[in-house]
Amino acid sequence: MITRSSRSELKASLENPPKEELKVSELEPIIFSGHINYVSDFNDCAMICDDLITEVEKYDSEIPIGFDLEWPFSFQSGSGKTALAQICLSEKVCYLLHIYSFTKLPAAFVILLSHSKVKLVGVNIKNDIWKLGRDFKDFPASKVVENNCLDCGKFANTVLNRSCRWSLEKLTEYLLKKKINKNPKVRKSKWHMHPLNDEQKLYAATDAYVSWLLHITIQKQAEISKEI
Repeated sequence: MITRSSRSELKASLENPPKEELKVSELEPIIFSGHINYVSDFNDCAMICDDLITEVEKYDSEIPIGFDLEWPFSFQSGSGKTALAQICLSEKVCYLLHIYSFTKLPAAFVILLSHSKVKLVGVNIKNDIWKLGRDFKDFPASKVVENNCLDCGKFANTVLNRSCRWSLEKLTEYLLKKKINKNPKVRKSKWHMHPLNDEQKLYAATDAYVSWLLHITIQKQAEISKEI
């Protein structure tokens, strides 16, 4: 429940950018502290998505899902095949689906991402969906981009009446007053290798969680603006 005082605090924090003297290095890091459910088996991925579909269908309204992808990269060959899909619906749990070895995506995964009640949220989220479509030809990227994607950067610009080109890091700093770990060593690590290490898992889960949290934060501001 949003109280009058919390409403005022949220409005002030969103409308006022960080002070210039507050360096990024001085911001507190944001780290996902919930349960990380990491799977790499095709059937396990399908079961998780089936369960999430059941959960989504309990609600009357649209459900925002923090969504992100990771893939290996090299300067010689460029971007590799999508290795990991991250899904976050709350601060309690984040699902990491290691899909690199799959020749096709589980049907339940496709149904979840294209479900009429699902909104996939993130910064530059459509680029990830197009990437998924290039790597898995059976994935209906055009349909999902058109019907299921909500870009946090564009949403923030609309609600806050701004015209910025946001990255996940910059939007996190501006809205949440936190810094997100973008350690190049982890970001450019071997995401296709199984199993992922704990540092990779936490990095990936945090990205999806922050995407979800940014959307929730902007949505609250949109609701506050309507009340004023």
